[in-house]
This record gives sequence, structure tokens and C-alpha cells, in this order.
Amino acid sequence: PIQIANYLCPGNYAVSGAKSACAKVAEIAKPEFKARMTVPLAVAGAFHTDFMGSAVEKLAKVLDEIEIKKPRIPVISNVDASPHSDPAVIREILTKQVTSPVMWEKTVTQMMERGYEQGYELGPGKVVAGIVKRINKEANLI
Repeated sequence: PIQIANYLCPGNYAVSGAKSACAKVAEIAKPEFKARMTVPLAVAGAFHTDFMGSAVEKLAKVLDEIEIKKPRIPVISNVDASPHSDPAVIREILTKQVTSPVMWEKTVTQMMERGYEQGYELGPGKVVAGIVKRINKEANLI
């Protein structure tokens, strides 16, 4: 079994599942889906898929023990690409994020529609900046 774990940008997706299933997707991606390339990612698990279902209850218990305050600005969740301010909703969405694919393309689009002006990429490389530019060429990411 395999699932899409991240909808990054048009034509760019991350999948998670058994290593053999991921290898099969990589094998057929170019001839069947016209993929330019496939890149195995160095991750520790099949995050953002049903394969992580056993972690949801554990995370929910931890989240029940901490205080989540109302944010000063809405938090755009990459589960549903919508802004949220209610701590109870944010708590629920955090548990959903474990098994839900990342809706990165929709999240960036939502940010742009809400007046996103400039962002900063922290860390090595310019991967995020490149992905954001593929979603919206007007995005300003440093």
C-alpha cells in the first residue's frame, strides 16, 4: 500500500508507504506519469498517511495535557489549507495532521490570497523557495 503524503506543487508529490511500494512508484513514475524524476526522501516514517494511525491516540493524549492558546494571527493548517484561531480546532487538526496529507500547494495559495507578502526559508538550500515559486511566481521567499 502507498498514499500521497504531500501535495507540494503542480506535478510534485511525496508518497509514503512500504519501501517496496515506493520503489514501484519510482519505477513507473516516468513511463506512466511522465515524471521528470523521482527522489527517495530520507524520512523516519510514513508520515501524513494512514500508516501513522497508531500515533494519533498517543498525540491526542499529550495535546489534552497542554494548553493551546488562541494565536494572535490565524494559523493556516496544511491539513485543510484553512485559517484557524480556535484552540480546540487547532488541537483537533494537529491530531489529523499525523494521518492527513500535507496540502502545501493549497496552503501557499491560501496565504497568497490572504495577502502574503514575503517569507524566509530557514535551513540549507532553496527547496521551499523553488516549490513556492512553482505554485505562484509572484511569491517573495528569501
